[in-house]
Amino acid sequence: MKPILRRAAALVLCAALLIPTALASDALGSTIYDYTLDICDGTTLTREVMWSASKSDLRTENYVTYTPSGSISPVVSYGTSVVSKQSVADMAKSLETDGHRVLSGINGDYFVMATGDPLGLVVTDGVLRSSASYLQALGFLEDGSAIIGTPNLDLKANFKGYSLKIADINKIRTNTGFYIFTDDFASTTRNTQAGVDVILTPNTPGEELKIGSTLSCTVEQVMEAAGATTIPQGKLILSISNQSGEWLQEVIRSLAPGDSVDISITAPDTRWEDVTYAVGGLYWILKDGVVDTSLSDGAAAPRTAVGTKPNGEVVFYTIDGRQAGHSVGATIQMVAQRLKELGCTNAILLDGGGSTTMVSTYPDYGSSSIINKPSDGTPRAVSNAVFLLSNLSPTNQPGSLYVTPKSLTLLPGATTQCTVSAMDTGWYPMDELPGEITWSSPEGAVSASGLFTAPQTPGVYTVTAESSGVTGSTRIHVLQADTLYLTDEATGKRPSSYSLTPGQKVNLSAAGSYRTIDLTGGDSAFQWTVEGDIGTITDDGQFTAGLNSATGAIRVASGDTAVTVPVTVKAPGQYTLLADFEGDTPGLTAQNAALTLNADPVKYGTQSLRVDYRDGARLTRTQDLTQRDRYVSLWVYGDGSGNLLSAAFAYEDGTSVSQSLATLNFTGWKKVSAAVPDGAATFQGLTLSGGSGALWLDQLVLANESGWDSTAPTVALSLSGTNVTARITDASQNALSADRMSLTVDGQAVPFTWDAGSGTLTATLSGLGSSSHQITVTAGDACGNLGRDAAMRSGTSSNPFEDMEGHWALPYTGRLSELGILQGVSSTTFAPDRNITRGDFALMTARWLGLNLEDYAGVDLPYADADDIPSWDYTAIQALHTLGILEGSTGSDGQPYIHARSSITRAQAMTILGRVLEKGYPQAALSDFSDAASVPAWAKEHVATLVSLEVVGGSNGQLRPSAPVTRAEVAKMLFTLW
Repeated sequence: MKPILRRAAALVLCAALLIPTALASDALGSTIYDYTLDICDGTTLTREVMWSASKSDLRTENYVTYTPSGSISPVVSYGTSVVSKQSVADMAKSLETDGHRVLSGINGDYFVMATGDPLGLVVTDGVLRSSASYLQALGFLEDGSAIIGTPNLDLKANFKGYSLKIADINKIRTNTGFYIFTDDFASTTRNTQAGVDVILTPNTPGEELKIGSTLSCTVEQVMEAAGATTIPQGKLILSISNQSGEWLQEVIRSLAPGDSVDISITAPDTRWEDVTYAVGGLYWILKDGVVDTSLSDGAAAPRTAVGTKPNGEVVFYTIDGRQAGHSVGATIQMVAQRLKELGCTNAILLDGGGSTTMVSTYPDYGSSSIINKPSDGTPRAVSNAVFLLSNLSPTNQPGSLYVTPKSLTLLPGATTQCTVSAMDTGWYPMDELPGEITWSSPEGAVSASGLFTAPQTPGVYTVTAESSGVTGSTRIHVLQADTLYLTDEATGKRPSSYSLTPGQKVNLSAAGSYRTIDLTGGDSAFQWTVEGDIGTITDDGQFTAGLNSATGAIRVASGDTAVTVPVTVKAPGQYTLLADFEGDTPGLTAQNAALTLNADPVKYGTQSLRVDYRDGARLTRTQDLTQRDRYVSLWVYGDGSGNLLSAAFAYEDGTSVSQSLATLNFTGWKKVSAAVPDGAATFQGLTLSGGSGALWLDQLVLANESGWDSTAPTVALSLSGTNVTARITDASQNALSADRMSLTVDGQAVPFTWDAGSGTLTATLSGLGSSSHQITVTAGDACGNLGRDAAMRSGTSSNPFEDMEGHWALPYTGRLSELGILQGVSSTTFAPDRNITRGDFALMTARWLGLNLEDYAGVDLPYADADDIPSWDYTAIQALHTLGILEGSTGSDGQPYIHARSSITRAQAMTILGRVLEKGYPQAALSDFSDAASVPAWAKEHVATLVSLEVVGGSNGQLRPSAPVTRAEVAKMLFTLW
């Protein structure tokens, strides 16, 4: 027989030959959906998902019901010994390896986690493998019928006229009484204290311990045992601890080789003499139709139980728990009540919690699998398990069809494809269908190809397949969603709102759920509309923004349930850059003013323009105006002089006109704007009047709006071998140009090609060798905003340091050492996890910046502790001090200190690195970190920038600004900041 592929979705949400179940459970809640399918003669598997109103969550149960017959056999199984542990799935695989078809199986008795010792009795093949005289038990007779009760086994060792009670058989020995061990228990007795062990040989070879019988043995050896004794194959050991009663010890020591010992096992209820399989259970939770309310109920948890009905049917029951959104579980009394609802009059509770497991073999598959969700996340190894095996063989004669929809829970209007496979009369999957398939549904909801379309009315719908007289059916649940949500296909996230530009497209998908259960939807299940003049949307969620600024919402509905997402459409700003004051020339000519390019203060980029002016100063920059040029804007660092800054324009006839930009009654940076006079043909520049002074200018632009674009371009970088591709977009029209872009490899600029039509930057790199490299693309817009994306090209850089082998920072230190940017604490040691000092950080940063330190060797340092600066760090500190990158702190004596030998903090390191960056990068919201308030004010801007650039990140939601930085962390910072 060729293998039949398993359909994962069908394993948990499909049904054949379905039988309706109750719509509500008083014990567990109201039914959301359920299915029952036949898996053998008189044997069904049921799953039911219910809603608990008290818990506002789901409960999910799985249970198998069977009628005892010759077609099936219940068995108890354990691992390689009574105290060995295996998962239920592994036990099932062992049975299947032996040729059995496992219809289903559940975990068995409670057990001692540390030893694997089952609490109750274990019987297999009619042999008592482990005893328990007082606990409840579940037993199976030869015909498959089940009994639940308390065996109350009477275990006796009879010898020399004594009839002595045996405490237990094949249980971990305690300090009281006699114990019997057989080779079913383990390879040894596992005793940990000294005692007396008597090896017994059955008088009849192969005879074993059974309830209702006596096993006659002969003493082979009596030994004083210091601990564990090996259990001989086919023999028994009568054992007692030296901590037990002295008289009992004397009696057992009186035995000698050749003496007779009879082991008798009786039960007041003689039915236990006929069980072929049995397993213990801690609680008899349902007795003669009455729930035992005297038991400690416990919290809601995963549970496993077995119940019996008056007609002889047996129920193997599990309910999952401790998993929000799947199943919260049930208390002991809830399980008892639930089994009573299912028709049981007696029920026993087996082990629960992480042990609760059910396996089953679906009709179209050849082996079993776990069908519930164990709460530990993975199957737990348990002491024993109860299985239901098929006694039937494949017949290859068609018996029924197994119908499996891809989804069992649908929204109205949604579709799902039904498929079908054949089972023979022995309930085995067949290779071929008996003939052509005919699909039908009373509501006409299924097509000739088996495609089911959910009607608009919620309910449960039956789909039937017929092939040459053989049939099968499934029930599909159509539910009205109580929650809808949208997903942006581009980001994979659920949008809370949109701010879009005219013509911008958004691809949305919708989904729905009912009481947290996801429902199959699809385009046909939702109605898409827009509110307001914001654009258009198609039936499959493709939204296109309109051409005008507007506000409104996208609305998606299914039945009476709907969700909306607010949308704002805004025509983007259009900016023309007149001067950004970068480079070597200011881009303006001056009258009555001196112009100087300065590195401080700066609003955008690395430079601003200082203007030392006198009354009547004029800064000339001529630019023809277009229809979109409605405003002139720039940033001004005011001098508080009260003088007037104006913008100069000219009409086509040459007549001049000016517009006031600002009265300079402020200090610090401020954005100022002036409207372009109607009819003006050219922008002429700026004028200053009212007196003398000094101010700084940055980012002079013409625009179609008075506002200011503060959104950075988006850069999406991808690497393929030596090929670099970067998709660059910006919210502002005509804001991108190649002269405001860069492509660097390890901080060094390399040539690239810019295609403005597609918004793509491309380049082919060369000379990379085998080393790791940092590839970075940066793009600036007309308003000075900077966007950046970087990627590491992994390689195998050289490694001169023995302590970097296998270290996470090796890709960074390797390349930086190749370039001479970092050195070790010795020729072969880097000490990556050592905190870096302020002096060594200055040295690494200076080398990374490519500074010629000799140029700064004559700089006088103002620090009171300058003599304490290590010689190797001195010129680097001189350089960074001169450039305003590194600053000291004021001591208690009022003098400045550099503390070169002290560890540098994360905030200090990020501030130094932030000072070397261009201005204009986005700044992250530090409020996302729980310790944001502890970031010093002087560091916030730089920390926010480096977090935004992903050069640094938090740890467990914290920035740890006062924590030291390791040498390895510095290497990563420098490498990723290239």
